[in-house]
Amino acid sequence: MLQRLQASLSATTALRERLGGHARTITPTLRHGWLPRKAPRADFWRTQITNEEGRSIALSGMFADVAGATDLVVVLHGLGGAVDRGYCVEAARAAHRVGVPCLRLAMRGADGLGEDFHHAGLTADLGEVLAQPFFERFERVALLGYSMGGHVCLKAAAEGVSSKICAVAAVCPPLDLGAAQRCIDAPGNLVYRRHLLAALNEIYAGLAARGKVPTPVERVRQATSLREWDQLTVVPRFGFRDVDDYYESQSVGGRLTQLKVPALVVASPGDPMIPAQSLRGPLVAAADQVEARWVGGGGHVFFAPGVDLGFEAEPGVEAQVLAFLLGGGKGGA
Repeated sequence: MLQRLQASLSATTALRERLGGHARTITPTLRHGWLPRKAPRADFWRTQITNEEGRSIALSGMFADVAGATDLVVVLHGLGGAVDRGYCVEAARAAHRVGVPCLRLAMRGADGLGEDFHHAGLTADLGEVLAQPFFERFERVALLGYSMGGHVCLKAAAEGVSSKICAVAAVCPPLDLGAAQRCIDAPGNLVYRRHLLAALNEIYAGLAARGKVPTPVERVRQATSLREWDQLTVVPRFGFRDVDDYYESQSVGGRLTQLKVPALVVASPGDPMIPAQSLRGPLVAAADQVEARWVGGGGHVFFAPGVDLGFEAEPGVEAQVLAFLLGGGKGGA
């Protein structure tokens, strides 16, 4: 009897987390579309880097400077996202409040201006950007990424793409790309999947209009799953054997133990896109390298405004995460 009661309570709690996760994911996204929060004053920033084929390609972002500051926060958006997404704006606002320069960097192709596109494990661009003379004045660079951007930040830090990286934080990152793909492609996530594929197809069509793409746009638009989209685009562009090779070779979960800088992962058990069980194993294995904060009632990259992660800062995920990053990972509960 007691076991049945406990199982029932556990199932009820899990259902409440899932429903809350959907609400916390969708509502802030819609709110930002209707009544967008204003980002701090920032300048459009653009540079050129060299891709794997030796071609010069453009990257861009929004840069908010602070005179004389030698710390920098670099913010990376999620898959199909952009630097104006609500979570990126909140990160920029939090950086502004504590007086730290912030670069919201658009990953390759996401700004609609470039001639190439990125994948979930592509870290070379970040390394090239941080090596440019523009960043010489910054002594410490903290990385903050959301969803896929968090995956890229963790992988870049684990690979040591820049000696300036002092700390890294990832909010709702996939640590196992295959598990995240299966979750997004599940029947119950049709709304998220359609939204994501529409954003990716828009980026891809823009690239096709300016240069060569590996698969015709008309065929890519027929993809009904993230797995199929990746197979048609990422796999041939970057030379992976197949889509499973892409996911397995690029997933950061097994690399977390290589981290040499303080690292933080913020996750929600109710995240509708990143299965909690896919995070627990890698986070336990890398417990000496990564601090994990599980936040009940959260969604995918969005949380209640009063969240306290145990760091000495005002409430809210972004303010708390910046306290971790700029404090060198100190001050956690």
